[in-house]
Amino acid sequence: MAKNLVVFYTDQQRKDSLGCYGNPVARTPTLDALAARGTLFHNHYAANPVCSPSRACFLTGRYPQAHRLIDNGMALPETEVTLPMVLSEHGYHTCSVGKIHLTPKRAPLEYGYVESAACWESGMMAGWTGGYYGFREVKLTLGHGDTAFLGGGHYGQWVQEQFGDLQALATQARSRREENPFRSELPLAAYSSTWVAQEAIASIRHRPADQPLFIFVSFPDPHSPFTPPEPYASLFADTAFPTPHRAEGENARKPRHYQRAMSEHLFPDDGEAHHPDYFSATDWQRVFAATYGMVSLIDDCVGRVMDCLREEGMLEDTVIAFTADHGELLGDHHFLYKGPLPCRSLLNIPLIVAAPGTQPGVCDVVMSNTDMMPTLLDLLDVPIPAPVQGRSFKASITGGEAITGTSALCSGWSKESPLYYHHSLYEDRYRISYFPNQDDGELYDLQDDPHELHNLYHEPVFRDLRDALLLRLFRKVGAAEPFPPPVVCPW
Repeated sequence: MAKNLVVFYTDQQRKDSLGCYGNPVARTPTLDALAARGTLFHNHYAANPVCSPSRACFLTGRYPQAHRLIDNGMALPETEVTLPMVLSEHGYHTCSVGKIHLTPKRAPLEYGYVESAACWESGMMAGWTGGYYGFREVKLTLGHGDTAFLGGGHYGQWVQEQFGDLQALATQARSRREENPFRSELPLAAYSSTWVAQEAIASIRHRPADQPLFIFVSFPDPHSPFTPPEPYASLFADTAFPTPHRAEGENARKPRHYQRAMSEHLFPDDGEAHHPDYFSATDWQRVFAATYGMVSLIDDCVGRVMDCLREEGMLEDTVIAFTADHGELLGDHHFLYKGPLPCRSLLNIPLIVAAPGTQPGVCDVVMSNTDMMPTLLDLLDVPIPAPVQGRSFKASITGGEAITGTSALCSGWSKESPLYYHHSLYEDRYRISYFPNQDDGELYDLQDDPHELHNLYHEPVFRDLRDALLLRLFRKVGAAEPFPPPVVCPW
């Protein structure tokens, strides 16, 4: 019997939010235990710093340039070959519970996108349960926070059935949020993370008996607006949190939009990264407490699904992965949220993989989330499709021949301005970034400056190193370009 695959996926979660990555405050016993029996990756990078492009990279094994979903507000072309498509063709029952985000939530009704709130509000999605980009069974959440149910989806329908009028619930939540903006007044039973866990458990228990299972368990948290329900909202109320990684004046030594973003709202439609100079120390404390609370709730929900796998006798023949689409600045570099800034806080994301018959370990090899599709297929002994641009890191999990000399390409676009378009290359020791429309960049020695506070790009002593790294970056960008479109005749 083929191995099963369970992927736990989160939205906007920092790598350092977990105890297994050395966070002394986090309460993540389930994920820490998964890391202790699996492989913990320290240098896993998203290929894009915002949701949809990064998710598409994970599910296609291709860079944004190739799969063409380069920014939020766009749709993944249906011609792309996805992980669930491949597994479905190889006899798997493919299921997604929670957020997918391969088409835009705010798209007008006439586009007919499955993840459009307008389509759900119109009633045209009534009774729909898939398929979708290779997922045969789909249970959707749309949106974030304590009013995510307003987006529709199966979660919105369920909240309305179980807890009453959606508008009344939203009005209540917003009213009480004025008193405490970083806490939900929803009961824990109605919160999206709880729903994702319970629906994942239902799908596992009612899976087809004659097929292996791939289930994508995707939580909308710990994304803003930072509104966990009780008891998680109060769990870290009196905690002293690690200090954000930032230095006075650091953004003055970077491409000019970093400095402008300290006083201007440059990215309202590109993740909203900004300098919240209106925040008090109390506001920061509440944001941290809410974020850690959401992560703890996710950990408990993952624990419930893991218990189900154990009860179903599936743990011994199931590959389990935990990761995120991108991170959150959370005060690093003086910013909050995300945006077209190629920072490690946004791009260096958590990755844990536990596979049957492998020994626990830690992997420091640099890899990209474009490498996840081929790695997971390889672990399942399923052939990797030719269009995939990533490579398999199975050997890093199974104890095979050491992988060396790798790097991760991260590219970002913007609806706001071409000035923010960038490419970055992460290697073992260095990060190089280039903004073509500014002819400017960033260079960091990650050994001496792991939090990227001192830009060396214009330092004369590093000029030769910078130019060598730029050459390697441009070669990587060239290799990431899309394959030629199909030709219909010789000319």
